Amino acid sequence: MEARIREELIRRGDAAFEEEDFHRAREFYTKADHKEGLIRIGDFYMFERRLPLMAYGYYKKAGAQARVDDLHRRMIGAFAQWVGPEKIKDNSLEQVYAPDELMKPDKDGMIRVPVASALLKEARKILESQQ
Repeated sequence: MEARIREELIRRGDAAFEEEDFHRAREFYTKADHKEGLIRIGDFYMFERRLPLMAYGYYKKAGAQARVDDLHRRMIGAFAQWVGPEKIKDNSLEQVYAPDELMKPDKDGMIRVPVASALLKEARKILESQQ
């Protein structure tokens, strides 16, 4: 893609972002392969709107692995608080990732989110430190 076309797409994405038309902004940023713009939308959903699952999709699309890992850590911490330390079994922390073919909704419509074992172990440490 030519640099001037990419710059124009980014400019239009920025304008759409300022108008809070995130759907259009996402389209422009995606066409321009502007990862920073996608991260900016993700940050908006994460910190302004407090919608981490919306932010997750933008971070994932942008390849912002550090932010995805941070969200995993936060989700595991929240889940651990909600469930309680006595409900998490030691052997449940050993699973690493579900294969892609298993990433389909179950009978309740829920999708298993793959979480690295290091994050699960970190969640266990958080729970143990609170006892």
